[in-house]
Amino acid sequence: MKVLLTIIALLSSIVVNGQSNSDLYQASHSNISTQTTSGKLALNDEKEETYAITITVTHIRNTKGVIRFKFYDDSTPFPDDLGFLRVVIPKTEMTGDSLRVTYSGFTSKNMAIALLDDENDNWELDMGWFLPKEGHAFSDYYHSALRRPVYEDFSFMLEGDKKVKMKMKYY
Repeated sequence: MKVLLTIIALLSSIVVNGQSNSDLYQASHSNISTQTTSGKLALNDEKEETYAITITVTHIRNTKGVIRFKFYDDSTPFPDDLGFLRVVIPKTEMTGDSLRVTYSGFTSKNMAIALLDDENDNWELDMGWFLPKEGHAFSDYYHSALRRPVYEDFSFMLEGDKKVKMKMKYY
């Protein structure tokens, strides 16, 4: 029984520590010129070459609520930081059980993307008895381990335009 409770507590902390945040910014997905955690604009210096990231989210279980993305890099690593960019997308933009968005203006760097399926749009990760009621996903990584994901699990080096797949996980 202790082992089961430990595993459940560990799984709960995965999403609670990595996804919940009541200070997200709502933004259009048409560009990334939005306020970030540092108060700077996300668009980069015009002297540097910039790239686009196209994100495809699959297996979204319903059309209620919104999808909340958080973008991380080496200076704002998951889960200890709020990320350098946070974006909210309404699920009305879904096609079937999927959502595709493209953001541009990123310079070459190591980065990662996490998301929360905030089904009731309350800016919080809702919990059941021990596990999250809402889903989460990570860039090109489907979390199935009985441990908290770490930044290295789902980070990637952005060196050109990138396509990222994110498969939703629900408990």
